[in-house]
Amino acid sequence: MFISVHSKEYAVTSFFHAIGPARAALLPGWCGNFLLTSAQVAQYLPDVERALAFTETERAAAVTQDWLGYSKGEEHVLDGPLRVWRVAANSGLGLCGLAAHLS
Repeated sequence: MFISVHSKEYAVTSFFHAIGPARAALLPGWCGNFLLTSAQVAQYLPDVERALAFTETERAAAVTQDWLGYSKGEEHVLDGPLRVWRVAANSGLGLCGLAAHLS
């Protein structure tokens, strides 16, 4: 499981800004929301890996664009989703993603 809580109103928009439009377009679902079967998780894994696997230079650039902020010891949003996706694919599990805005 990966959970990321932020005080920003539009955390998914900030995440997409950090990774850029070409990478964001590779991610399935709609603005961070998706419900996928195990077959769909496996099908989309290569695209998700292309979207969220960074060279050191690319990661540094994404982190400088990341407006979300993190506490020490918290798993970064550039790491957690790909880790969870790989675990689901390797375990034959489906996957659910939810972006919620609480007022």
